[in-house]
Amino acid sequence: MELNRPAVIPALLTPFDAEGNLDEAALRDHIDYIVEAGVDALMPCGTTGEGALLSEDELTQVVGAVVPAAGGRVPVLAHIGRPGTAPTLQAARRALEVGAEAVAAVVPYYYPVDGDQIRAHYATLAEGIDAPVYAYTIPANTHNELDVSLIEKLADDGIVGLKDSTKSLERHREYAAAARPLGDSFGLFDGSASLVLDSLREGSAGAVLAAANLHPELCVSLLKAYTSGDEDEAQRLQGELTEAEASIERQGPLLASLKRAVSEHMRERGVSYGAELRGPLGSGGRVTVG
Repeated sequence: MELNRPAVIPALLTPFDAEGNLDEAALRDHIDYIVEAGVDALMPCGTTGEGALLSEDELTQVVGAVVPAAGGRVPVLAHIGRPGTAPTLQAARRALEVGAEAVAAVVPYYYPVDGDQIRAHYATLAEGIDAPVYAYTIPANTHNELDVSLIEKLADDGIVGLKDSTKSLERHREYAAAARPLGDSFGLFDGSASLVLDSLREGSAGAVLAAANLHPELCVSLLKAYTSGDEDEAQRLQGELTEAEASIERQGPLLASLKRAVSEHMRERGVSYGAELRGPLGSGGRVTVG
């Protein structure tokens, strides 16, 4: 999977219709909007995409809808992480079968796991599929940490990158220092809108951002300003992006507020886009797949 460096990758939302089913028409229209803004790839079914709340069939359905909607314009990096290693591997294979070019998997969650177990989990995934595999750490949700000492080991095992959603600049700098000797063979991605510019200064490969669902042009412009050497403009755009995310968060929980904001924005573009969350976060708990 070829990506520009640095790259903007939206952590893609999943729209549901009034019955709680995947709304493929809304998904296609939203993807058109963000791809035309200049993003470099799409990551469906992650935290922002309510991936942990989807069944295995639903996850495959979503990825299978994103791929043709992207239409080869950008690659699809599907998040397929599950608490168990075997289900994660199965989900990865199914995502690749429907056209994903790479997969990402969150650090295993629910049960406490140590570094050896995390490494074995990712090594099994890397060995079990013929596609790039990215790790993803979000300890506030998984309650399991990805130790900095694992970066080189994961790279040795075939993992090609990491999305860091710790929201800690100190930890991100530690990851960046560990990844730097690996060069372009390992891509560290920032997952926090407020840390994009700091991450780029540390040499990151880009950012995987929830905010890019609503503000793709802003995210793309920030990276372009940085790569062109316009530090003043990059700093200004970072402030704008940080405030844009804070504005969403002031409306309530980030995911619910972001989905409402995207729904309103798409409606202004003449597109129906449901703001409902999957149960238990919202009332859309029943879904018919097929």
